[in-house]
Amino acid sequence: MSSLSRELVFLILQFLDEEKFKDTVHKLEQESGYFFNMKYFEDQIQAGEWDEVERYLSGFTKVEDNRYSKKIFFEIRKQKYLEALDKQDRVKAVDILIKDLKVFASSNEDLFKEITQLLTLENFRKNEKLSKYGDTESARNIMLVELKRLIEANPLFRDKLTLPPFKASQLRTLINQSNGARPPPPTNAPLLGPIPKPGAFPPLGVHSPFQLVVSPSPSAIAGWMTSPNPAMPHAAVSPGPPGIVQPAGAAAFLKHPRASSGVHGMDDQTDDSEHIMKKIRAGQSDEVSFSSTTHLPNIYSDEIPKTVMRNLSQGSSVMSMDFHPQQHTILLG
Repeated sequence: MSSLSRELVFLILQFLDEEKFKDTVHKLEQESGYFFNMKYFEDQIQAGEWDEVERYLSGFTKVEDNRYSKKIFFEIRKQKYLEALDKQDRVKAVDILIKDLKVFASSNEDLFKEITQLLTLENFRKNEKLSKYGDTESARNIMLVELKRLIEANPLFRDKLTLPPFKASQLRTLINQSNGARPPPPTNAPLLGPIPKPGAFPPLGVHSPFQLVVSPSPSAIAGWMTSPNPAMPHAAVSPGPPGIVQPAGAAAFLKHPRASSGVHGMDDQTDDSEHIMKKIRAGQSDEVSFSSTTHLPNIYSDEIPKTVMRNLSQGSSVMSMDFHPQQHTILLG
């Protein structure tokens, strides 16, 4: 692994230790093999947790790696074997002898035979080499001194017995610094800017002589159709295409015609348009008014009149038909 990965593991180990994740700390130490925690190793030996001692040690070295490693594993397994004999647990002692200590027979067969003969003794302290063996706790402490010497001499543990000097909570500090240097997250803004609201139509003026079209209500049409003699000047009606409604303010425009043409005609028409629009905005009424109670615009239709207004008996059949001279929607026959 790279040096960057190594430093990152150290930072994580520091963080886990500060957060009291003890089991996770030692698991990462053993799996990474970057830092051998001597204090933890000693605690496990003094507690007699032999399986954990070997499991933790296996993350850094194996029995066959070198003579230092072989001696370390031998001292641990020999102590486990002697404690089983001291408790008179022969079955466990034999199991340790076969599974754990037999691996050293190839390198020192005489030593393995001597260890095996301890099974025949009522008290293994009768062996001259083990006559000074005290209680379990003191024996473990003596073994620890030897193990520390072997570990420090083992080249596989070089640069793994101390952690690099880090400030307290270094990982948390680095994360906070990176978060502070990071730009603020983008807000959930639309991809496009705000769509402006459509404004009101510009006021009608010189360049826009457009006039509004007012649709008559059905009741007004019915009243106009039933009016017997509406007083509508014929001159106020101007020809136009069917379906177009004549604005009420157009009468004033027709009352003051201008005879000029060309460019002057366009200027005059523009002036008239401005005059009409000013009167429309101010709500003024035109000089020309309709005598009917309902001031309705003329409505042109392509349909033939179908409503019979009045039957006049002339004593003879109808020979011709024509529209009423004033009411153009009434057909006379």
